[in-house]
Parts: sequence; C-alpha cells; structure tokens
Amino acid sequence: MLVESVFRYRTLQGKCDLGIGLDWDEIEQIGAIEEAFAPSVDDRRMSSGRRFRREPVKLTGLMRGDRIHDRVDIVELAPGGLVIRNAPFVARGEQVEIVIEVGDASYRFRAEGVWLRDDGDDYKVGLVFRGMPVCVRKHVNVTASRDTLPDVFSQIARAA
Repeated sequence: MLVESVFRYRTLQGKCDLGIGLDWDEIEQIGAIEEAFAPSVDDRRMSSGRRFRREPVKLTGLMRGDRIHDRVDIVELAPGGLVIRNAPFVARGEQVEIVIEVGDASYRFRAEGVWLRDDGDDYKVGLVFRGMPVCVRKHVNVTASRDTLPDVFSQIARAA
C-alpha cells in the first residue's frame, strides 16, 4: 500500500540521516520508491524543485499537536509530505503528528506546516515530513481468554 511505501522510504531516509547507513537491499528499495514517485517530464511542479510526485488518496488521519487533536482527510501523499483537508489552522513551521490507521498498523509521521489555504469552514494544509516515522502494530491474542488465564486472586487465596 501507498502509506507503507512512504513509511518505508521515511524510515530508510531516517537511517541515513542518523548515519547508520543502508545495506544493498535497502539502497535498492529507496531507489525503487524514488523512481515510483518521480515527477513526469511535463509536470509543472518539477520546475519548482519538488522532488516527488504526490499521489491522490482518500484516507482519514488524526492530526495531533499543540492544542490540536482533529480528524483530517488526507487527499495527497508522497514520500516528502502530504496535503490534508478539513484541517484546523496550522502555522508555517508548526510541528504536528499525523496518525494514519491501516489494518492492524498505526503509522505516525512527524510533519511541519508549509502552506495553508482557506477551504470553506476549515483549511487545506500542505505538510512536509520531518524525521523518522513510527509504526505501532496492534496484535490481538485470540487464543487466550478470561477462562484460560490463571486467576491471580484465586492463586493468592490458595497460597494463604
């Protein structure tokens, strides 16, 4: 999926920024992702220095920051950043966290406000990713149930 590719790219880029370096497989992965998001020759934004082409998406995310905890619509996504709609005011340079839930994974990206436009009652905001993202996986243990777990209180009573 697109979110996983962006997560992978940001993680590999983060390893480079930390000075850890990449192995040959990781170098190939980062090259493949960059090639997949390369702007076309006729893309008007290529002349402005944008490194990646943004892909249109329909995702919902959670934006968290200083006094911000709002659901937003993610409308464009790229390895360098994203565009959101139905967003609260985000000042240029303001740091926020974007949380995107996909299946059993919660992808968390640190981002910085770059531009803001009025969008009805809310705003349309351009964010650039900063730093290394985090992925939290949710695992449900379906084999254990309340009946199969040892009852701690019963064990204490028997021991006394």
